[in-house]
Amino acid sequence: MSDTGSPNKKKKEGDKAPNPDSGRQKKLAAARAARKESKEAPSSNWAALKKKLPADARRGPSAKKRPKQGIGALASAAIAETETAPPTSSVPSNTGVKLLPPPNDSPLLQELRQMVLGHEVLTEAKKAPGNYVALDCEMVGLGHLGAESVLARVSLVNYHGHVLLDSYVAPRERVTDYRTWVSGIRESDLRGAPLFDEVQKKVAELVQGRVLVGHAIENDTKALLLSHPAPFVRDTQRYRPLREAARSKRPGLKSLVESQLGLKIQSGAHSSITDARATMGLYRLNKDAWEASLRGVMEAYVKKTGSAMPGRKKKRKRDDDEEAGGNKSFPGGGQKGISSGLSVVVKRFGKKIDNQPKRRGPAPAASAGGSWWEEAAG
Repeated sequence: MSDTGSPNKKKKEGDKAPNPDSGRQKKLAAARAARKESKEAPSSNWAALKKKLPADARRGPSAKKRPKQGIGALASAAIAETETAPPTSSVPSNTGVKLLPPPNDSPLLQELRQMVLGHEVLTEAKKAPGNYVALDCEMVGLGHLGAESVLARVSLVNYHGHVLLDSYVAPRERVTDYRTWVSGIRESDLRGAPLFDEVQKKVAELVQGRVLVGHAIENDTKALLLSHPAPFVRDTQRYRPLREAARSKRPGLKSLVESQLGLKIQSGAHSSITDARATMGLYRLNKDAWEASLRGVMEAYVKKTGSAMPGRKKKRKRDDDEEAGGNKSFPGGGQKGISSGLSVVVKRFGKKIDNQPKRRGPAPAASAGGSWWEEAAG
């Protein structure tokens, strides 16, 4: 049976059925191409307006960036803040200090809070070094990933928070991590900074013979390659009452200042001046009990070494001329500090008269013949 007249004839190879969607796709492609050309070739109105607009307005709206989170955001904010600030010799002394409700209303606490903020007005006498100084240092990183710490800034304040020394220190090796987000130190701060030996000498002169206050102060003295007598060191991290109050064997300075002084420090980049003042504030708040607990140790050390006790004035020695001034004569043949005895010994007609009543009233006036004691003796 022939199948030529069958409706199901086989199709030739290569013949394709017509696609009804092919025309629609062509139209969409043509529309996309037209929109692209319209974007690339702006209209004549826009070209004329573009010439009149300022240069910064031609860029159009910038794409929004996703905000950083975590430690990256803190570091970026600190670096941006320090880069926009003009280069100075030191970071502002009250960087990152915020007032919190005070633990109590004592006048001493109010004074210490103002001292840490740097708002206290000091007289010339309160600007002297005195017997107590507080030390704080900032470090930068050396070596691989900045893992090795080296001294970059040192600050010293006195008992009243007056700045005795605030200096950057030129590192001896290439800095690989300035730790700006925590140290507050920029590369420009260390250009032309004093050498380590020069700063070390100044610090040694200022702390010699004085009580040295600090927080984890061993790290600072080690960075300075200095040592200080243990009885003359007051470390707020190792003082037992502060450790018990913080419930920590190694309490941080930030937490201690917040709980004891009602101040929030180290919110951003650290300031060695603020940290030194805060440490001095903690010491002064506990000074009486602290010094009472160390009185025996201090007295034993002073007796052993012959050094002076801090806070006590030395007795003024008399001049050699006063001590060995010779037998300087005074009226009546006496000497300085020795009574002449004329009030109890009187001679009459060459004989000694005992039980003579003491003379009262003003001394007799001198006569033409001599002084009054010559008449009494004659």
